[in-house]
Amino acid sequence: MPPTVVKSRPAHRCTECGFAATRWMGRCPECQAWGSLSEVGGTASGGLRAVVPGPVTGRARPIGQVELDGSRAVPTGIDEFDRVLGGGLVPGAVLLVAGEPGVGKSTLLLEVAHRVAESNGPTLVVSGEESTAQVRLRAERIGALHPQLFLAAETELSAVLSHIEEVNPSLLVLDSVQTVRSPPSTAPTAVPPRCGRSPAR
Repeated sequence: MPPTVVKSRPAHRCTECGFAATRWMGRCPECQAWGSLSEVGGTASGGLRAVVPGPVTGRARPIGQVELDGSRAVPTGIDEFDRVLGGGLVPGAVLLVAGEPGVGKSTLLLEVAHRVAESNGPTLVVSGEESTAQVRLRAERIGALHPQLFLAAETELSAVLSHIEEVNPSLLVLDSVQTVRSPPSTAPTAVPPRCGRSPAR
């Protein structure tokens, strides 16, 4: 199979002020000089380079043979919530629920976690804003207590990851993501040398 020829995108630069553009223009928009943009970059072969076939991530298959099991939405049982999501929660997907304080985001997600725990096994709710006792009281009010619904209160990312490894949940609810922080790097920090004149004695 012959290599595919792809035309690279040359750049144009103003000889007066150095302004760069992806296409030629009669007048530089920066310094307003006429006829100052000249083509730079590209290749010696007139902007053409050869591309050869490379590795692929998977074989191309007829569209009807593509498996859908890993991408099908799993209904939560809350009809309106599932409708907004296009059928439910997609395994492996990340969903961000946003809204004004006090509109019921935490209560809704606690109910979602409860429904998923009933149908799909362990779910994990990590609270970074409330204590586990506060979340349990809310769960009792809405009837969301279930032995497969696990609860933790953490704000360190490393602790959250440990809970995930221990519970191995089918659903993780992180309430809320902005309260979780990653520990600072332990790598040594380089201190720049002092510069300038020493103060007079």
